[in-house]
Amino acid sequence: MAWRKIILKGQVKSLSPLHIGSGSDDNSDMDILRDENGIPFIPATAFVGILNHSLRLRKADEKKYQDELKRFWGFSEKKEGHQSMFRCSDLLLSKDSSPEIIIRDGVRIDNKTGRAKDKGKYDYEILERGTKFNLKAEFSYKASDKAFVEKMVATICAMLKTGIQIGAKTNSGLGEIKLPEDQTKIYQFDFSDKKDVFYWLTERFYQKSPVFLTNLEEPFETINNPFCITATLQLKNSLIVRSYSDDPKMPDATHTKSLEDWILSGTSLKGAIRARAERIVNTFGKKNTTIIENLFGKVDDEKQDKNAKKGKIRVRETILPRFVAELQTRIRIDRFSGGTIEGALFDTMPLFGNLGDKAVRIEMNVRDCEEWEAGLLLLVLKDLWSGDLPVGGEKNVGRGVFQGISAIIEWNDEQMVIGKDLSRVPDDNREKLQGYVDALISENR
Repeated sequence: MAWRKIILKGQVKSLSPLHIGSGSDDNSDMDILRDENGIPFIPATAFVGILNHSLRLRKADEKKYQDELKRFWGFSEKKEGHQSMFRCSDLLLSKDSSPEIIIRDGVRIDNKTGRAKDKGKYDYEILERGTKFNLKAEFSYKASDKAFVEKMVATICAMLKTGIQIGAKTNSGLGEIKLPEDQTKIYQFDFSDKKDVFYWLTERFYQKSPVFLTNLEEPFETINNPFCITATLQLKNSLIVRSYSDDPKMPDATHTKSLEDWILSGTSLKGAIRARAERIVNTFGKKNTTIIENLFGKVDDEKQDKNAKKGKIRVRETILPRFVAELQTRIRIDRFSGGTIEGALFDTMPLFGNLGDKAVRIEMNVRDCEEWEAGLLLLVLKDLWSGDLPVGGEKNVGRGVFQGISAIIEWNDEQMVIGKDLSRVPDDNREKLQGYVDALISENR
């Protein structure tokens, strides 16, 4: 029986900064992966691995196609094994893409005190958004597997069209990549046809007509039902998520940028959400670390933790409006004498908003969400909404305070819209949201 192949080619684009670690620390505490010429790339192992991990079929389809799925991804057992039908080359940088690698600063926060941990400062390299990579994937199969493989190819294309996240810090908004439909080309080869054999051996794909996705089998129905909150907020006063420059002419600290845009980094927002969620859980008077660890993950920074786990919540990196950055010079005061501390003059450049316009949109979602987890995030949203949860640095001088404008909550194929006037929330939505909070209370009894 003659073999067949499907070739998927395209240009993947990063929608948010990307960090795929190399394990080295020559330029920062965590450097990104580069090839022998110093050019960043996405390894095929990471790309195929995240597709395998993210693709979740309905239980009925998983049971029906159990054997086909094992052969598609490949497996190795004691006496048996099967090479994967899916092969992929490393995603190399596109010729029309100029990579911009920058170093971002991070800090580990002590949730008990709200202050930076001792020796908790670190930095890491990221590849800026907008970088393009060339994708070439190959699917080899027999005629008897044609329908199944076409459904898998269509499903993978649908996932890439929507976007997937790859690399480190994906829960903090990094690593979002997408394959636009207009950049996708699919070729089919039937090796019982001599022309197809010739085109394949000579790689003259351009002499074959690409196949449209609509000509393939329908994609599988995937399980994707996260609890999503999209909130539109206004900045009340000012905001700074610190970034430090090695240029002596620059201020001691400026707000973080991505390319030419001010951003609210996912690490900063997620850190604030976690700290407040932990405080809310602690108010029940019962130490329940499992709730926080299930939602936000767990890792011991001091030693290698065999029980480390990845969290379920994801926060997107937010591009801010064109806020105005102003230089402010400050001093430190001696608490005992009331005078200035010698040599303690410093300057920062925070962003200042205007309550009349320039809304900030934040997005977060939770995979496999429980009702009590939804209730916990709703309480965090309430604190953000009312200005009780500041984000970023210099909170002690009033920075990072927001007020709510609107929010969209989506879960279980339902959508609830909350306006600025909370008293106008429909009764049925109010009862449903309160039910999630009640579930949180029950979980902590």
